[in-house]
Amino acid sequence: MVLITKDTIFCANAGDSRAVLYTNDRVHPLSDDHKPDKPTERDRIVKSDHMVADDRVDGNLALSRAFGDFQYKQNSKVTWKDQAVTSFPDVSVTARKSKGDKFIIMACDGIWDCVSNEQCCERFNNY
Repeated sequence: MVLITKDTIFCANAGDSRAVLYTNDRVHPLSDDHKPDKPTERDRIVKSDHMVADDRVDGNLALSRAFGDFQYKQNSKVTWKDQAVTSFPDVSVTARKSKGDKFIIMACDGIWDCVSNEQCCERFNNY
């Protein structure tokens, strides 16, 4: 989710989507992927009595944050934020550069698994 105000861009992300800002002919990531093999994500998953196998939560789920997937949110020993799969978002705050900001691309992993941030912005910018 992205909220754009006069001066600021807020991006909240929890899942397999990504947002990038194209500004001053450069790519600026607004979010990071939530993959189970990322150290901070892996630590949370393991602390909630689950595991990461084949870069997946319990060898099944390829993302570590989502609104659904309730079977990974049943550990009563940890808070809702600390479940194996949490819906708690990462939030970024970016100052706007009104003359340089051109566009924001928000897409799911179906795009980002095929092209880099730079490739996607380059293609979009050429239209």
